[in-house]
Amino acid sequence: MCVYSFHHMVPLVTCNAHMISMVQEHHEGKQCLVVGDPIIRNVGTGQNNMMAECFPGIRTEQLHRVLNNRDIGTPDTVVIHVGRNDLKRLVKLDYVMGEVYSLVNKAKVKFPQSKIVLSGVLWQSDVAWRRIEVLNDRYD
Repeated sequence: MCVYSFHHMVPLVTCNAHMISMVQEHHEGKQCLVVGDPIIRNVGTGQNNMMAECFPGIRTEQLHRVLNNRDIGTPDTVVIHVGRNDLKRLVKLDYVMGEVYSLVNKAKVKFPQSKIVLSGVLWQSDVAWRRIEVLNDRYD
């Protein structure tokens, strides 16, 4: 399930600000972990209950290994933000979706008491917006 996806092009700054605002509003007082590529690096800035783990250039399969190998604690909510770097590699969408489903299932096992949120891919100029739109539609 994707609770945050864009189906049109909007400026990146607006997208990032909206994502930060959305995560902060819905998780006040609870521990929240946001993992993914560096676009999430400012999520939770100034919030004691939020932690962002960003990994430049990370692809979905790599984030799967990160979740396997790191002790990240037991947050109330885990927000996963991946997909853009997979799309940059011109990988088939079915392959990307398979990796995403595998990652979400891994997160459900690793964080059984946590709410898992799959964040839609944000538009950036290095990936065709139509590919991003199609992937985000599949997230829904």
